[in-house]
Amino acid sequence: MMKLVSGAGRFLAKISSVFTLVAVIWAVCIIPAAASGIAVLEFELKDLTLNPAIAAEKERVATLRPLLVERLIEHHSLAVVENPESALKEADKGTGYLFERPEIAARIAREAGADWIVTGRLHKASFLFVYLKAQLIDAESGAVSADFVVEIKGPQKKLTVKGVETLAQQIDDAVKVLEKNN
Repeated sequence: MMKLVSGAGRFLAKISSVFTLVAVIWAVCIIPAAASGIAVLEFELKDLTLNPAIAAEKERVATLRPLLVERLIEHHSLAVVENPESALKEADKGTGYLFERPEIAARIAREAGADWIVTGRLHKASFLFVYLKAQLIDAESGAVSADFVVEIKGPQKKLTVKGVETLAQQIDDAVKVLEKNN
């Protein structure tokens, strides 16, 4: 009789393990899918100075997307999705192409499975400061839901990082408000 009880106990333990495994898989696969996904396009440089597009500014622009993605994921818990190949193809059509065409950016977001997409540029009007400009675009409607402008004074890397942190906070705040209102 004791063997029957311990055999039943092992059976119940296995059933419990299966249910636990199913619950973990559900939590990992289903719950994040309900979270809002956001795509972040590469930033572009719009340099209006007398010495445009110097290597240092191009390098700074190349760091913006990775910095922003890192901040959105690690500090704001937003689900950032990978950009589809079409993002690069569309961006290659010219500087400002995606920034000035939110409906195309929205299509890219839908291809990526994102609810939102961020387009951005480093707008350099002077050697003394730059503006980090970004738009939060609704993937479904193609409408610009929020515009962001962060002033960065000086070329120092620390200041650029601080500007990106400010932008990430603004994007996170906007997404929370917009999703709450929907």
